[in-house]
Amino acid sequence: MKAVAGFAGSAVAAAAAVLMLIVGLVAIAAGGVSTATASSGAAQPSAEALADIPAILRPLFVVEATQCAGLPWTALAGISRVESNHGRYGGASIDAAGVVSPPIFGIALDGSGGTARILDSDGGRWDRDVAFDRAVGPFQFIPSSWRIFGGDGNRDGVADPHNVYDALPAMRRHLCPEGRVGDVRAAIFSYNRSDAYVDDVLDWARRYTATATAVVGAYALPVPLAMLDAVNLVEPHHDYQAWDAPVPVGTPVFAITDGTIATAAAAGVYPTDPNRCGSTVAIAGADGAHYVYCHLSAITVNADQPVTAGTLVGYSGGQPGAPGAGNTTGPHLHLGVRVAGTAVCPQPILLAVARGQPFPPSLAPTTGCVSGAPAVDWSRWLDRLRNAEVS
Repeated sequence: MKAVAGFAGSAVAAAAAVLMLIVGLVAIAAGGVSTATASSGAAQPSAEALADIPAILRPLFVVEATQCAGLPWTALAGISRVESNHGRYGGASIDAAGVVSPPIFGIALDGSGGTARILDSDGGRWDRDVAFDRAVGPFQFIPSSWRIFGGDGNRDGVADPHNVYDALPAMRRHLCPEGRVGDVRAAIFSYNRSDAYVDDVLDWARRYTATATAVVGAYALPVPLAMLDAVNLVEPHHDYQAWDAPVPVGTPVFAITDGTIATAAAAGVYPTDPNRCGSTVAIAGADGAHYVYCHLSAITVNADQPVTAGTLVGYSGGQPGAPGAGNTTGPHLHLGVRVAGTAVCPQPILLAVARGQPFPPSLAPTTGCVSGAPAVDWSRWLDRLRNAEVS
């Protein structure tokens, strides 16, 4: 028991350090210092996350996410919530040593009710069933899967699926066998092959992320409000009509408007994979515009999926050499907007949303947002546009 308690203490201390780093990301970025090595667990917990997730689990989700590039801690938390209500299913609870009591067992996998038929593989050791296997523990491992991914995370001599210090690293290994995730949705699907399950997990992931972004009618900012001190909505692009936001890897990225996902494509490592945009999400907006997000570290939507303004579509990336980063010199989010096939300036569109006065992208100009070109005062431009609309 001392070994367990000692591990728990060190894990919480390590997690606290990670959380302090995360909390400091926005302040660091606001001070103008590069945050090129921010972790994939950088999303801040929402008020709902703080209220719903047991205190013992919150820091552990963050620590595990740092072991897998592209895997947000909120995905781990979403799975935990869907699988067992964070170890609380049936009145269970998690003690200080990480043990879930009473143990949580799924139904017998005997082939009835549309379930798989899986004969007992552990002699009833973990699931107390010597006829058929059952999913066990807070993260519902089947005994045969536990043999592959399970481990003794708390170093007490037992790899126990009913202990969160053992089971949570196993969940992360299942989702992230190669140390990085390029498609969060696909990773969750590998855990439970049900699109409805994945949707449920991602919904909880969204709810657990303090991603409050400005949503004004059918429009939203593509990054969290917390990041606005670190980005310049009217910063010109270096060589064509587009917008780059220097946000840390793992920053939540949102649909800028209502529409349908036209593209959701993970990419490999540039230049072996020659896709300069890297992992990409494109939205065919209901407003007739086409919005393209580049350099994502993870994608949380599927092609043809309807989205509304503010829907989480992925997480930013751009770390050179990382899968999905594309042709990039550092972590950032790239946004391009096209109307009738012509690139327009995203800057006034974004500023208008921030001001609570969005306008149809068909009115966006095609000049004034490229470095070296005559600068445009976008605030005054919006004022003139607004006055013209009013008159």
